[in-house]
Amino acid sequence: MNDTPRKPGPGEHPPYQTDALLNAWLSQRPTNSSDPAMIRVDAMAIADASCGVIPQASLILRHEQGRITIVFAGPTRDIPSQLDRPDMPLLTLHDQIVMPALVNAHTHLDLSHIGPQTHLPEDGFVGWVDMIRACRAADDDEIAQCVRLGIQKTLAGGVIAVGDIAGAPAGRLCDVPAKSLAASPLFGVSYLEFFGIGTTAASAIQRVRAYLQSQAPQTQSELEGSNIALGLQPHAPNTVDLSVYRWVTQAAVANRMPLCTHLAETIEERMFIADGIGPQRAMLERFGIWDDSILESIARGNHPIEHLRPVLERAPYLVAHVNDADDAGIELLAQTGTSVAYCPRASRYFGAESHFGPHRYRDMLQAGVNVCLGTDSIVNLDTHDRISTLDDIRLLHATDRHTPQLLLAMGTTNGAIALGLDPERFRIGTGCSPIGLIALRIHGDQSVDIWESAMRQTNAPHWLFLE
Repeated sequence: MNDTPRKPGPGEHPPYQTDALLNAWLSQRPTNSSDPAMIRVDAMAIADASCGVIPQASLILRHEQGRITIVFAGPTRDIPSQLDRPDMPLLTLHDQIVMPALVNAHTHLDLSHIGPQTHLPEDGFVGWVDMIRACRAADDDEIAQCVRLGIQKTLAGGVIAVGDIAGAPAGRLCDVPAKSLAASPLFGVSYLEFFGIGTTAASAIQRVRAYLQSQAPQTQSELEGSNIALGLQPHAPNTVDLSVYRWVTQAAVANRMPLCTHLAETIEERMFIADGIGPQRAMLERFGIWDDSILESIARGNHPIEHLRPVLERAPYLVAHVNDADDAGIELLAQTGTSVAYCPRASRYFGAESHFGPHRYRDMLQAGVNVCLGTDSIVNLDTHDRISTLDDIRLLHATDRHTPQLLLAMGTTNGAIALGLDPERFRIGTGCSPIGLIALRIHGDQSVDIWESAMRQTNAPHWLFLE
């Protein structure tokens, strides 16, 4: 590996900044003023999941009651005469494209201190898991510091909402990430991860039950007033017994908690679920976790998606990756209202296409599956300075040449739906009140198609404002 994993250090990334003119404008009037403040933004283009890309466009924003509302969004030439006022403050962004703040539906912010690792270990995914286990922070203060670093890198990438996986250091449920997220501007869900299979299945249920009865009420009370919800994350079918999935799904429904899991991610997972063999079984045996009770629900030739049918039919899940999907699995995902967080750069990093062929997210979308974008952890990314689904949008544009509407939907509104957020707050349109707006500066030849130029860039976006 090119980078040596290390513990987090303070001040490793500058904090996000919003536009100075917009900040000055926002401070002009008190939030309870009956005379709302308005500002005009002229941009090279505006873009979102509904309108696509509108060149030579303008936004007119109104700040009232502590919220920014878009009074007008469209071509500059179409600004209504009553809004075309010379005394209105004007922000000129003629070399920039303005977009809604992004959503990262699957990330592991508590691993941010490890940094990008260019290559997989020689023994593949299992070796990678061993590296993560060895390098992850275990102390609460260190975990909080790692998550804060991840928050900085998330904001640096123009992302305002996350589905963050709160890892299980030493096997314990850890809500430190949730509390760190609640103290930040971010929206979304902190999913408490846990494992439980073989000799650990019964104790996993006991551990989650004890947390829900004793600690969860206090934590949820602390999260009140924030934009973060608490969820549950049984890790994956190869590390959590189906009986545990059933129990925790029922518990989540009873406690109104969102659910997430990794699913159909690796060839090792498929081997384990279908036939009960391979590196995953060897790892469980090495940890002393394996017992033959595991064979009661695996080694029946089932695909991992089919394996989880009993729980997917019980409650809506957000499932991460799904690199391995057959037609029947896609149909099941659509029938059960399951959302898929596809992580393009992670799939490429782990060589998923060499095992399964191209990811079938297009077939999923066509079947009616809500497919959104995630990054997975920074460990598998190629950007040191940010954790951003913008870079996954760029990858999909380069490889698959989709419309801006589809890519922006996957990076904004679809992710919002998957996380239980209002998708309208991730649009740019007249009457919308976006959580935040970002802008991307277009360098070089601006005679090329604007969206094409934006996708060719390697720079990070910057914030115009965030709520």
